Amino acid sequence: MMAKRLSKALRGKRRWVGLECSERFTSRSSLEKQISNILEANQLSGDFRLMDFHACGSEVSQVASKELELDEQRGFAILEIPHPSYDEVRQCFGSEASYSQHGMASLTSSGKIRLVRERLMLPRPIRNN
Repeated sequence: MMAKRLSKALRGKRRWVGLECSERFTSRSSLEKQISNILEANQLSGDFRLMDFHACGSEVSQVASKELELDEQRGFAILEIPHPSYDEVRQCFGSEASYSQHGMASLTSSGKIRLVRERLMLPRPIRNN
């Protein structure tokens, strides 16, 4: 028997942050590790979830980089952040020096993951049931 799912009102509020990533992140685990290190260094909650990741050079990231008219190839990721820590996380990844310092920077954010995917020109992943 499956556990009963919490109603929408009882689930924690969250925000979605769309990131551009440098070519040095070739795997989900390398990106997750760097994000954890950055959040720890800034004394922020490491309570995040990496939802989507498209490494630099992948077919999806090539299309998105071209559509977004970026000057060079980038990788893309979408983070799920708990609402209480959203402002601090956004400041951390939204700063001018974020890309040069950390190899990633925030491009967009929303309360709906669908909107972040649309803005970054990323496809919805195929779910395996």
